Amino acid sequence: MRLPEHLELLLTDEPVLDVYAHGPWRVPDGLFEEIAARIDALAADPRAVGLTTDEHKLLTLPASLVTAEIFAMLAFLPGGGAIKAGSWSQLPERLLYGHLANPAPLSTRMTRCDAPGGRWRPPLDWLVEAPDRELAIELARECLVALEGIEPLETRRRALIELYDAPPPGEVNLPKMELREQWHAHAPERVLAAVPELLGPVGYLEWVCEGLLAARDHLMAVAPREESVETHLVQLLLQGSMEHVPPELAAAVGEDRYREVRARFPVERRGFKAAAWQEQTRSWLVAALVSGAADACRAWLDMAMRFVAIVQGLPGDPWFPRPEWIPVVQFQTDLRRLFAPRRRVPNPLAERLRVAPGEPAAVPAAPSTGLVDQPEVSAALDELIAGAGASASAADGSPRPGVRLLLAGPDGTGKRDAAQELSRALSLSRDPLWLTANLLVGQRLPDAVAKLHGDVRDCGADRLLVFEGLDAVCADPSLGEAVAEELHRLLAIHPELHVAALCDADGDRRIGEINPVLPQRFRIARTRPFTAEGHAELFRRALAARGARATRHALAAAGTLLAATPPVQTLRNARLAPYLAELVLDGLKTPEGEQPVVRKGDIPATLDTAKAAGDPMAELSELIGLEDVKHEIALLAATARVDRVRVRSGLRVTTPTRHMVFTGSPGTGKTMVARLLGRIYRRLGVLSSGHLVEASRTHLVGEYIGQTAPRTRRLVERAVGGVLFIDEAYTLTQSPLKGDYGHEAIAELVKLMEDHRDDLVVIVAGYQREMAEFLAANPGLDSRFPKQIHFPDYTDEELVAVFGALAAADGFRLDDDLPETLAGMLRRVPRGPGFGNGRLMRNLLDMAVANQAQRIAALPERPDREALITLVADDMPPIWDHPEELYGLYL
Repeated sequence: MRLPEHLELLLTDEPVLDVYAHGPWRVPDGLFEEIAARIDALAADPRAVGLTTDEHKLLTLPASLVTAEIFAMLAFLPGGGAIKAGSWSQLPERLLYGHLANPAPLSTRMTRCDAPGGRWRPPLDWLVEAPDRELAIELARECLVALEGIEPLETRRRALIELYDAPPPGEVNLPKMELREQWHAHAPERVLAAVPELLGPVGYLEWVCEGLLAARDHLMAVAPREESVETHLVQLLLQGSMEHVPPELAAAVGEDRYREVRARFPVERRGFKAAAWQEQTRSWLVAALVSGAADACRAWLDMAMRFVAIVQGLPGDPWFPRPEWIPVVQFQTDLRRLFAPRRRVPNPLAERLRVAPGEPAAVPAAPSTGLVDQPEVSAALDELIAGAGASASAADGSPRPGVRLLLAGPDGTGKRDAAQELSRALSLSRDPLWLTANLLVGQRLPDAVAKLHGDVRDCGADRLLVFEGLDAVCADPSLGEAVAEELHRLLAIHPELHVAALCDADGDRRIGEINPVLPQRFRIARTRPFTAEGHAELFRRALAARGARATRHALAAAGTLLAATPPVQTLRNARLAPYLAELVLDGLKTPEGEQPVVRKGDIPATLDTAKAAGDPMAELSELIGLEDVKHEIALLAATARVDRVRVRSGLRVTTPTRHMVFTGSPGTGKTMVARLLGRIYRRLGVLSSGHLVEASRTHLVGEYIGQTAPRTRRLVERAVGGVLFIDEAYTLTQSPLKGDYGHEAIAELVKLMEDHRDDLVVIVAGYQREMAEFLAANPGLDSRFPKQIHFPDYTDEELVAVFGALAAADGFRLDDDLPETLAGMLRRVPRGPGFGNGRLMRNLLDMAVANQAQRIAALPERPDREALITLVADDMPPIWDHPEELYGLYL
């Protein structure tokens, strides 16, 4: 009995946000603090400072309308009535703590949950009180921007921003409800798919009922019980304290089923006990849970809670669902009770009677491995299980020796699956205990050693201890050597302990450098990247898991394609097959009711996981200005191209150091050129994927000792195969704090740059003077960044051209007088270190478009298409007397 891998986070004590519609998500360290700072900055924005209300019941008064708007958005973004759970699910308390009048205590209980009602609707709620409606809508969009980064909310947040970016034409000063109706009617299908509440209460109820009944049918298949669909709906209404069947239900479930529900409602109401219903439902969900339907259980709970929120809120929007008796907390408690690691005390009677006198002990059968294309690991499993069986059959009264397996290999090659196979083959009475590197790295040494001892005691002889990332722990400078020595000692004094250690490629070598004896305690087996045949089998399994199949030729084509596809970040090896399966099935047209069949023609010729289509050299040449930069990049590309020709000719070529420094002011195109350079190098075969990973100081530097090096390693691992772009890199050496870890990040980065020099380009960027100081801060930096490219500020003529190009990309054209007007403005602007260059033009265009919209809205007659797409000189912001105000558009 095993919980699906994507739900195992619920068994940990990590900071988790679990929006049921998305799944549990580990909250990155420092993210909520960063978002809270964004919210504070927006509330302190001069445009928003004077916008307050004395009506909010939960915020400190007078409350900022921006803060009130975000408070309402946080209730809406998970979904109307949707379940939001986990140890860090209190979003308002964690993101708006300083603004709350009476903040609730912060809870870290993993079983905590709530179901916000979500009566906020675009374009605005509290901000409707602002006197300037256009400003209010602009601030509402920026509220959504401030909430970026909370992964379970991202799909809905981006869909709403899309609605703001293409608002409906017409008057914006309508009453709030009329304005909402106008916006909702204008929403495209893809926005409605992500935010079905915009369909209105009846449309949302229909959407929820469809999901609710599908989840119920799935659960009834694995945990049958005597109950009709109509009775199911009636009891959901009753446990939600409904006094009648809402007529809107007829539109959601059909008139016939609605009539049956109405007929059964008074019958079921007599004698209905909500507490008894809750216990029966809890038992039903537990039965489905142990049958492997954890996801279906969560889906039903989520839809049931939404159902109650809607019917309680009718005829209006969903309300906070209460009172209700849906057993969400009980289900979460049951999930941890059944699947979380448990303490165990061996029963001496079982040990004494395990083998009857005179009878041979049962020898476990050799494992029937489900691993794909990993012969060395399969052979190691056979050998270890056979040895364990022979030891068990001795029956001399001593505990059988534990199995020790160290798996080293690239990410995504089946190491976790092999550990699960080992546990099943050993026929142990409990599921494996997973000890990950993140649970130890960064802890105080006594705490780390205490946890290691506790986990070893918990496993005993009947549970496999899986040490994931043992090489990362051993390499930790603060505790690695001591933990390695302690593990070696524990393996010696607990001979019955079963251990599987999972490491990266050459992880056994790195462990041996710290403790040469520790690897000798293990049988070492290495995983390997998959062959085309292995990828074909993985693709077949991915299709089967989605209810589809493929022809033999399609499988062969898929295997060849996947074997030739370079990895991008964590999308590598076995994870490529599900990615391709989803891609192919999304484009497959299959008649309803028939099993999808993938044929060879459905397999694409290439799999562009890095999203790098197009000719990057052509795109580079089309950039405005940057002539010296283009020349330097052309030289780099020519060198790489000729080196490839030399290799093909059998000549010896030394791989040059391709890391480089980009210097220049903000908005001069450094990030854009870095992205193009990655794609250029990919086309030339220098980089395997060419993707870009953007980073800053916060991505590398930890908050406490022992955190910085692992954080830097994880970032570099994401970038291998492409370009790691570190903006404002000089901040790594400029912290005024004593004991800052920026220099540790640099030292680790320097080492990793050398380790991955064949398939990684690191670009550090920032102001010219500060970057010179940065390179002087570490003796190894300057030699590892031999190439420095300066990005000059744009000239006035180039900025005008940038403005025109941005406008054209957005579907606008410039009136003949506007370029000269813009050039006149730019001639009066002082150029300093804060000048925004291209970013300034982007923001200036946004203001011009807003001014154009205001101008056109005031016209007495409906404008023609030409007027709608033309920007004129009067649309430019009126800042002639104070040109330095242009800085405000950037800063």
